[in-house]
Amino acid sequence: MKCTLTPLAVSVFFLATVIIVSAAAGQVLEDKVTVIIGFKDSPNAELVESVGGVIRYQYHAIPAIAAEISRYRISGLKNHPDVEYVEMDNEVFISKSNSLFRWEKDNDPETCWSLECIDAEKVCPKFTGECVRVAVIDTGIDYTHPDLAPNYYGGYDFVNGDTDPMDDNGHGTHVAGIIAAVDNDDIIIVGVAPDAELYALKALDSQLDGQISDINAAIDWAIQEDMDIISMSLGSSTDFISLRRMCQEAYDEGIVLVAAAGNDCGGNVNYPAAYDSVIAVSAMEKNGSIACFSNIGPEVELAAPGVSILSTYKEDGYASIAGTSMATPHVSGVVALLLSANPSLTPDEVRSILQNSATDLGDSGWDDEYGYGLVNAYDAIGYLNNQ
Repeated sequence: MKCTLTPLAVSVFFLATVIIVSAAAGQVLEDKVTVIIGFKDSPNAELVESVGGVIRYQYHAIPAIAAEISRYRISGLKNHPDVEYVEMDNEVFISKSNSLFRWEKDNDPETCWSLECIDAEKVCPKFTGECVRVAVIDTGIDYTHPDLAPNYYGGYDFVNGDTDPMDDNGHGTHVAGIIAAVDNDDIIIVGVAPDAELYALKALDSQLDGQISDINAAIDWAIQEDMDIISMSLGSSTDFISLRRMCQEAYDEGIVLVAAAGNDCGGNVNYPAAYDSVIAVSAMEKNGSIACFSNIGPEVELAAPGVSILSTYKEDGYASIAGTSMATPHVSGVVALLLSANPSLTPDEVRSILQNSATDLGDSGWDDEYGYGLVNAYDAIGYLNNQ
C-alpha cells in the first residue's frame, strides 16, 4: 500500500458501436454488437481483427478482449480452438430505491445517524484511512466538492474514454462522501475514513447505466494501479464469466472488493456482490430492521446503514438517499480504517475481522438478511488489536 501524492491517468481505446462496412453484395449496415471474448491462454487480438472486430479493451488481469463485431461472427469465434467463451456485453445498473432529498445546512443534523450506528466516530482520529487507496466504480466523483477535493487522487472515465471522471449524476459523489468526506468544522458531513484516498472510476453514465466491459476495465485499472479497496454500488442480475474472473484476480492481488446486494425488494443478491471474492452488503433501517428494498440471500456477508443517508452530492451539494448503494461504502470505509491500522492485512483477514466483530442482528448467528451482522468499526479495530 502506497501513500500517493499525484493523480493518475491512463489511456484506453473507446470506439463507436455501429460501423458501416463493405459486404460482398455492396454497402450494408452490419448488425454490430459488443462482446467479451475469453481466451484459453493469451488474448489473440489478430484473431479478433481478422473477423472484422474493433477492439475496445484488451484486459491485463484476465485473458480477454472486449470488441465490437458482427453478430454473425459470434458462432465462429465460439468454435475457435483458442477461445474459451464469448459473452454479450450486457448492462449493469443501479436499481433505484427511492427519490433523493436535497439537503441544506439548516436541516436536522440527526439525519447523520449512520456513523454513530457503526461506531465509526469512536475510531477516529486514531485511524482515519490515511494512505489507503479506494477505487470507487460508479458515475464518477465531483472532485471539486470542498468535502472531497482534498482526498481526490485521480481516476478515469470509461464511459467517455478520457481522464476526467466528473460525476454527471450525483450517485458516485454521494458514495464517495460516505467513504471519505473530509472532517470540516463548518458542516456535519464526514466520511467513515476521512483521510482515505479516493479514485474515481466512472463506468456508469448520467442515467446510472453501464456496460460489463467498462466495469471489467475499471477493475482491471484498479488492479494495475495497486488499489487497496474497490467499492461497487452497482449490480446485474446476470453472472458474467469475465466479471467473475476479474473480481477473483483483484482479490488474489490483495484488493478487498465490496458491492451492493441490490434494491429489488428481497430479490436475489446481484453480481458482482454474489461472487465469493466480493463482500455483499445489505441495507438496514434506522430502527435496525432490514430495509424493505434490500436484496437478501446466502451471499449476504454484512449489513450497513442504507436509509436516509446524508452525504455529498454533485455541484457542491448534499443529499439524503436510500439504497444498498449507500450501505456499501460504509463497509468500504471500515475496511479503509482496518487497513490504515494494519496495512499488511490480506482480504481473507479483513473479512474474518469484519465477520467476527459485526453486531449480530436478526436470527442468531449468520442469516440471509444481515449476513454476519451490522458492520462495526470500533469492534473491528478492537478485534484486530486483540489478535
